[in-house]
Amino acid sequence: MNRAARLILLLSSSLALAAHAQPDTTHALAGQIELARLVDLAAHRLHLVIDYDAAALKGTITLRQANGVSDAELWDLTNRLLAARGFTTVRMPRSDAVSVVKIGEAANLSRVAGVVDVPAPEGPPAGFTSVALRVRHRPVREVIETVGRLLSKPGGSISALSEPGGLVLISDLTPRVELATALIERLDVSIGESGLEVVPARNMTAAALVTLVAQVAAKRELVSGEKVPGEVLPGGVGDTVLVIAPPDHAQYWKSLIAQLDQREEVTTVVYTPRNFGAAEVAALIEQAVHTGPREPATGDGWRLVVDQLTGTLIVTATPSEHAEVAALLARLDAAPQASRRPVRSFAVRNRNVTDLLPVLNDLMQAGVLEAVAPPETGDITAARVPPELHTPPPPVLPGPAGPSTTASAPRPEPGGRTAVQPGGAAPLALSADEATNTLIAMGEPRLLEQLQVLITQLDVRQPQVMLEVMLISLTESQALSLGIELEKVSLDADLSYRLSSLFGLSGRAGGVPIAGGAGLTGVVLNPGDFSVVLRALQTVQGGRSLSMPRILVGNNQSASLDSVLEQPFTSTNSGNTVATTSFGGSLPAGTQVSITPQIAEGGHLTLRYQVSLSSFTGASSGPGVPPPRQQNRVQSVATIPDGFTVVVGGIDLETSGKSVSQVPLLGNIPIIGEAFKNRNRNSSHQKFYVFIRAGVLRAGGFEDLKYLSGVATSRLGVDDGFPRLEPRVIK
Repeated sequence: MNRAARLILLLSSSLALAAHAQPDTTHALAGQIELARLVDLAAHRLHLVIDYDAAALKGTITLRQANGVSDAELWDLTNRLLAARGFTTVRMPRSDAVSVVKIGEAANLSRVAGVVDVPAPEGPPAGFTSVALRVRHRPVREVIETVGRLLSKPGGSISALSEPGGLVLISDLTPRVELATALIERLDVSIGESGLEVVPARNMTAAALVTLVAQVAAKRELVSGEKVPGEVLPGGVGDTVLVIAPPDHAQYWKSLIAQLDQREEVTTVVYTPRNFGAAEVAALIEQAVHTGPREPATGDGWRLVVDQLTGTLIVTATPSEHAEVAALLARLDAAPQASRRPVRSFAVRNRNVTDLLPVLNDLMQAGVLEAVAPPETGDITAARVPPELHTPPPPVLPGPAGPSTTASAPRPEPGGRTAVQPGGAAPLALSADEATNTLIAMGEPRLLEQLQVLITQLDVRQPQVMLEVMLISLTESQALSLGIELEKVSLDADLSYRLSSLFGLSGRAGGVPIAGGAGLTGVVLNPGDFSVVLRALQTVQGGRSLSMPRILVGNNQSASLDSVLEQPFTSTNSGNTVATTSFGGSLPAGTQVSITPQIAEGGHLTLRYQVSLSSFTGASSGPGVPPPRQQNRVQSVATIPDGFTVVVGGIDLETSGKSVSQVPLLGNIPIIGEAFKNRNRNSSHQKFYVFIRAGVLRAGGFEDLKYLSGVATSRLGVDDGFPRLEPRVIK
């Protein structure tokens, strides 16, 4: 039954193509064509009805068919290009039309061949096919596991329709279904007739190993005249091959595979492309030369490294691959160069091109960007490399004073343009277009690639920093004054005397003491006899000054904020006759902040800051003299965490004083001496602290800055300018 199903599939495909093919007419296809137009062309040429979603089939393809393609080749090409973009063609049940669907949905839409006798549809076979086959001799699960390795992903599938009856359903691209059908035919034999073994390909690709085994087996058959039963096929999953042979001949095929699957000795050679960039040549080598498996884990397989700094290629490969690389480079080096050197423009997006140009010129002076002589190509390992695989050094052209040597990068002229050295053009010339912020470079392709790498590393948008500085000044003071004044006045005939203990607590009017000033005061008066004055005063003062400036600044940029009051003062010029008064100047006082942040690794910031808080403490002492001013300043370099409020400096000043005025001797008498004393106590405490909070704004779309600005504008009631979207009721 499986052979009949396969014949149904193959005969339907062959008859449809033969009946539908025009007399062997071919048409050349070249240039770019849209994928949808290619489907239309195939439908027109093969007289098919093809339905597809034009919006899904987007994109263009480039075709270069010099000899033209037939109708069958055109249909095969169309299906291959559709499969490369995730689409395929199917014939749905009870329909002769062809539909273009996604590969993942094709298995559920395609008609199934081999289930019932259905006449073959007219026209070529669809790109995706479903076939039902019966397995008679082998377990269904074993066949499904083996054949499943050949099916494509994600559209290919194989499943059991009936486990006892051995009926399986295969759905995949038509070429894959044909391969799977042929494999099932070989597998579905009696255990005594043939066996199946999976052999890993360790040093070669499965396809290359199968081809080599087939060639050797054919040569042996030609020499000995005897064919060994069995066959070797690609495994389909990974680098494995399938050995299908009777048990007594399986060892022969496995021994042949082991003899041929040998690793060539690899060597490392440095190549220097001369006329083209290293990255472009590396991509060409990967496509044209390298076809074997990569083994980066062991380090002894194919490896190609592009050294952008020197413009060289470091290739680790087998001698045969080195020969292909050397031949390819020789062909590229022999290509004629253009009369003018390549010119490229680099758009600088995050920095000013006038700031970037001096950096690049310094690198040119240091030798990072220069047309150095290519290093001698040779083996950089201990492996032996045939001399014919080495790339020869460039020829030395004789000059007026002998053989010329490669000059280093020239010194840039003022204005950003690279100077041309005497005797030839500079290897790399740079110029800046400030209007478009573009860097224009002219030089060798190898140097242009190095320049692009450097610009990519240097042209990086720097994050911004939101700085909040909080200045707090606290003042506390206390004063206590306690004193008693006594006075005794006596008049006796012609004798008068006065005895007093005065400390300036009261004034006198007509010889009578008068209590004055603030605080608790008391007067006991017997005119003409005695008087007592008592005064007690305690003063407590407290003050708090808060200043919180906020600054937005870029990384490694300096920012300053000043909130200053200018206090003017006059100047008096006294002469012999007339005194003139004029403006003598002004003295500033207020808040001054200057900060330069640098974003470090690990979410830290290094700040170079200077914070000053000053204020006037009183009136001027005289004409031409500025008023007294107190200034607190903090200046340093510190590292702070991102997003935290930290104290970076402060001043804590505490003063205290105590004074006692008393009458000698009497003031020293316990208890009684308090009536002959005047006590004063003073204390003050001043504090000044500087707090800084720095937040790094790293969001690419400035979402963090928009949020902070929105909070500030909402708090102050300022319109942010964004339009307001309000719902509207449409009746």
